[in-house]
Amino acid sequence: MAVDSKIDGHKLILHPKRVAEWKEKGDCYPIYIEIGPTNICNHRCIFCALDYLGHEGFNIDTELMINTLKEIGEKGVKSIMFAGEGEPLAHKDIGLFVQTAKQSGIDVSITTNGVLFNKEKAEQFLHHLSWIRFSIDAGTSETYNKVHRGGENDFNKVIENIKNAVEIKKAKNLNTVIGIQFLMIPDNLNDVLKLAQIAKDIGADNLQIKPYSQHPKSENSLVLYYEDYAHLEKELEKFNSPDFKIFFRKQTMQRVEQGINYSGCHGLPFFALIDAKGNIIPCNLFYDIPEFTYGNLHENSFSEIWKSEKRQQVLQRIREKGIEDCRHACRLDVINRYLQRLKNPQSHDNFV
Repeated sequence: MAVDSKIDGHKLILHPKRVAEWKEKGDCYPIYIEIGPTNICNHRCIFCALDYLGHEGFNIDTELMINTLKEIGEKGVKSIMFAGEGEPLAHKDIGLFVQTAKQSGIDVSITTNGVLFNKEKAEQFLHHLSWIRFSIDAGTSETYNKVHRGGENDFNKVIENIKNAVEIKKAKNLNTVIGIQFLMIPDNLNDVLKLAQIAKDIGADNLQIKPYSQHPKSENSLVLYYEDYAHLEKELEKFNSPDFKIFFRKQTMQRVEQGINYSGCHGLPFFALIDAKGNIIPCNLFYDIPEFTYGNLHENSFSEIWKSEKRQQVLQRIREKGIEDCRHACRLDVINRYLQRLKNPQSHDNFV
């Protein structure tokens, strides 16, 4: 089974200047930002971590987003992922956002359910993406409809859209990685091998098998334990080839059950989240909570917000709140483990 530090680890060690700045000053400019251009979604997935938010129909203003992308590129943000609280492809200007970000020196990715990623969109901006990941979470149309709760024929649409993307990638000799994601929950456990075969047959580059992690505010609770699906690791190995890899997220699965073993969320300076209303927040625990919002792009620029006293006050509130109620194996989990070690030198560290 493929084990890849790019998937199950972290890459802060590849940004020593930014880490050194953080270690010296306790703060730095983010390396990576997740952006939700819209909170509109064409699915109502039973596993959605943000199911408690609803979908009010907010789209981020196009001019505001364009200006922000140019600004954060100038300030040294290295990468962004368009995802967020809705389906990112539901924003009418997502192609323009991807193009602008890439032209601003930012590596760009998208996580999507893929229904809207038709051939026209693939032709428009697939070449600007470092990677695109399709959340499918099923191996049959029946299971897909049960867990995604979208259109009746959406499973087939997504598969066709991925096929088109693969053809465009090959025709244009692109480096874009086309991946598929499968979130393990009780309702889809029997579909893993089916999706693995489909993913390989249609020419995807990889399939990630991920564990469910309970969001503290989520209305759903679909926890599976590692022992419930550990046997699948061996069965999935047969699908690996030079052109197709399955990433069975074993380390992440174990961290979900292990819980948190660091003293605070040290990684927040390296990451930010922009929602569809233009709010900049620390992570997805703090959607629609004003006291934990750094600021809003309709009122101040990203740089002004990042350097603001209000942001420092929010970080202090988080330190005081503690992380006992945080989501296990969250996006910053591995980074926090690494930074915890840097903050706590040991007696033999100089013997390299």
